[in-house]
Amino acid sequence: MVGKRIKMLRKERGLSLKELSKKTDISISFLSDIENGRSNPSLERLKDIARGLNTTVSYLLGETDDIEINSEIKKLLSNPEFLKVLDELKDFNSWSDEDKSEFLAYIKAKRMIRNSK
Repeated sequence: MVGKRIKMLRKERGLSLKELSKKTDISISFLSDIENGRSNPSLERLKDIARGLNTTVSYLLGETDDIEINSEIKKLLSNPEFLKVLDELKDFNSWSDEDKSEFLAYIKAKRMIRNSK
């Protein structure tokens, strides 16, 4: 179960084995062995993997289904203005690819403007 959860979460996060290896300082081959049930990580290695995936050891062990989110996301989710933005984006998956691209380009442009001030 541990390996399956690591693999699923790594893919959800859009990370390759190589990227997770760099974040955790664990070899690609050992990560692959863990994901495919050929090896079991020590508690210390499991903590490293959990940090690399922004989750908890409890989630990776299957003790909980709650994927912990990092503190920056928690701050955003407690911001009423950000929640208004999220409300406007609730149908994002139904947007056309063009609309999504335009929106992301707008956000990037606004960031560049803010950073240049």
